[in-house]
Amino acid sequence: MAQVVQEIIDCFNNFNSDVLNGINHNRRDFAHSLFQYPAMMVPSVQEPILKAILNLLPSDPWLIDPYMGSATSFVTAMKYGFNMYGQDINPLSLLIGQVKTGPYLQDSEYRLGEVYNRIKQDTKSKIEVSFSNIDKWFEHDVQIELSKIKRSISLEKKRHFRKFLWVAFAETIRLSSNDRTSTFKLHIRSKEEIEYRKISPIKLFLEISNRNMRDLSKYKIVLDDCGWLKKGKYTNNVTLRLGDSAKKIRSRAKFDLLFTSPPYGDNNTTVTYGQYSYLPLQWINLNDIDSAVSQDCLKTTHEIDRRSLGGRAYRDVSNIKERLFFVSRELKNFYCSFSLEKQKKINKILYFFNDLDRSIKNVVHSLNEDAFLIFTIGNRHGGGKELYNTLILKEILEAYGIKLMVDLKRDIQGKRMPSRNNISNTMKRENVLIFRR
Repeated sequence: MAQVVQEIIDCFNNFNSDVLNGINHNRRDFAHSLFQYPAMMVPSVQEPILKAILNLLPSDPWLIDPYMGSATSFVTAMKYGFNMYGQDINPLSLLIGQVKTGPYLQDSEYRLGEVYNRIKQDTKSKIEVSFSNIDKWFEHDVQIELSKIKRSISLEKKRHFRKFLWVAFAETIRLSSNDRTSTFKLHIRSKEEIEYRKISPIKLFLEISNRNMRDLSKYKIVLDDCGWLKKGKYTNNVTLRLGDSAKKIRSRAKFDLLFTSPPYGDNNTTVTYGQYSYLPLQWINLNDIDSAVSQDCLKTTHEIDRRSLGGRAYRDVSNIKERLFFVSRELKNFYCSFSLEKQKKINKILYFFNDLDRSIKNVVHSLNEDAFLIFTIGNRHGGGKELYNTLILKEILEAYGIKLMVDLKRDIQGKRMPSRNNISNTMKRENVLIFRR
């Protein structure tokens, strides 16, 4: 066992800083660029780690990502033939992941010309969606053009082609709304900026869908060259589902590798994936994503985030504290360093780690013996003090008999953060933590 541990340590300690820091990261790297999802993992960092760990795994390994986001980890892992399962609470991330992982259409099957012709021939001015504050977030002429695009997509017969179009449409919606794109929270642009902007959603949609088609075609060639593609389908298993990992892992498979970046954060800096997705999801036919997706997830701009890790409030904080403080001395010391009045204001930190602990407990039951767990996570601030997420995660995993093998530190360069977040200067570094069960 000691020799195996040393092999693991030697393997990853040989990584140079340029690899870990993603110096060569290219956002236009094949399928990774289909949608600018918040806080995406960096493929150029993921890939060498996956390549290194592959030699330490059984043949035909299974990978799980319980907070898969836009499935960046899967796009990387498919090049190496992993069997994969992922889930996420956000329907938009599920849609993006479905398109990224296939099945992939032949170039001739995209039939973008037919989609564009229907849009051009559409003379209707009917607005196809209605939701609270729609006129705040979209100018009237923008709503008309978006409605024409939506009608054209809805007429497509092939479901997977519709999904491809919905992803391009989602990016179009994001860029043509009155929401500022410099932050992940919904923030309205100034009145002057809205009046000055001249946006054509139809033009944007044409550009984005053509670009996405080219990128997917390039990625399909890569998979084909690697021998993992047959008739446009990935030859190994890949399953993506809508799911709350704090409640249940919706797969009966046993996994050799957990490879993920949890939506880490606290009461000030949690990434608002749900708010970011709210406007696109209002326009997309949710049934095309998955029958489990309900319109209830759009009850408010905060509903998806409320369902995510740390988003729900718990009435009995004392039980949470008893469990978490027994597991993590670091979290206990952090929390108890505040006054009783201040502690009430940072309870959301406890909610996050309670949900993270619950999800880890569920994932551990799905792991094979000797499985590896690779987390990308960084420290944050809460209540004006630094919160050592990395140490707390280490203590939580140790409670399940999972030991830290390697701690790799990297500078954040490719991971997009809100530019107007005044705490963003504390998010310059993160850790890649490699554990073994």
